[in-house]
Amino acid sequence: MFRRGSSIQIAKIAGIPIRLDVSFLVSFVLISAIFGLRILPSMVNPDPTGVTVVGLSILAGLIFFGSLLLHELAHSITARLYGLTVANITLFLLGGVSQITEESKSASQEFVIAIVGPLTSAALGGLFFALYYLTGSGNSPLAAVIQWLGFINLTLAIFNMLPGFPLDGGRVFRALIWGVTRSRTRATRYAARVGQLVGAALAIGGVAILVIDIGDGTGGLNGLWLIMIGGFLYNAAAQSHAIAAAEERLGNVTVRDVMSTRLRTVQSDTAVRGLAPARDRIDHGAAYLVSADETVVGILTGAQIALLDEQSYLNSTAGDVMIDAGSIASIGPSASGQEALERLREAKTTILPVVENGRLLGLIGLEQMLIALRGPSAPTPAT
Repeated sequence: MFRRGSSIQIAKIAGIPIRLDVSFLVSFVLISAIFGLRILPSMVNPDPTGVTVVGLSILAGLIFFGSLLLHELAHSITARLYGLTVANITLFLLGGVSQITEESKSASQEFVIAIVGPLTSAALGGLFFALYYLTGSGNSPLAAVIQWLGFINLTLAIFNMLPGFPLDGGRVFRALIWGVTRSRTRATRYAARVGQLVGAALAIGGVAILVIDIGDGTGGLNGLWLIMIGGFLYNAAAQSHAIAAAEERLGNVTVRDVMSTRLRTVQSDTAVRGLAPARDRIDHGAAYLVSADETVVGILTGAQIALLDEQSYLNSTAGDVMIDAGSIASIGPSASGQEALERLREAKTTILPVVENGRLLGLIGLEQMLIALRGPSAPTPAT
């Protein structure tokens, strides 16, 4: 097992790291307890023994979260088939998430990647129900587990198809709007607004359940669960809307409008602390062309220097921490800010040289993106 932050890597499937957040343990205990204390006794007569209840509750919880993992694997493996990068799959308090670090390249890709998860859950639900009926549809404790797994997987499929971004149904909705409008950014804004409405509705529904069933411990728990899911969905949708709005704003400016032309040439053996002697006053917008033997070998920015740890700041040279020139693709000055942001993501870099007719005009990076987002009142880069 490997730890990172509050999560633990427990396995790697098809090259994809599988991680458990510490909050997953809370979810596992709650799901198993609800099944063992309320669902199993209502499905089996006579009541099973305590040992049987505990054993089957743990089994049901493990198989359910295995089903959840298969749901996320469907998303991740499909994304990788399209050439997208998948960082990991993480199971946490409210379910699971596939960390796909790139946006889909088309509406059709988005649609397929989003819908395979619910389809997998629906198929698993059908499989469990088929197994239940094939085994005689009895009321044995094991048959109850199989029947519940069929029900919970179908419920998961239906819930995930709610048109609330970033749920799978919200991503399917976004893909459809994207296909009609030909604009991923506009589609994200619309889908995110619907996601906020769905999140708010779930949270309000949770409050209603909590008030109505306050005397029933499990009913109250269901209400709290809906409130948490609704709140999580509302916040995630609000963040997605803000990001989409920012990208749309970047689409209205050109690289020439916001690029930095404050270019200095420094030798590769120049000490970083010599370029920025006061860390609390580093000019994030400054850019340096790093030269060796009269040849530009890389680029270094003030923003990069600001991110260095203390030891690297004190002991590194410009050549040690620069972005190698061979790994940087250029962009033209007439490209939009949104295109520049996408190019930065694709290249996994923080800076792009702005080149026109073979001539270096300036640099554009995350700092210039922020300047563009602050609006016309912000100070423009010096020329």
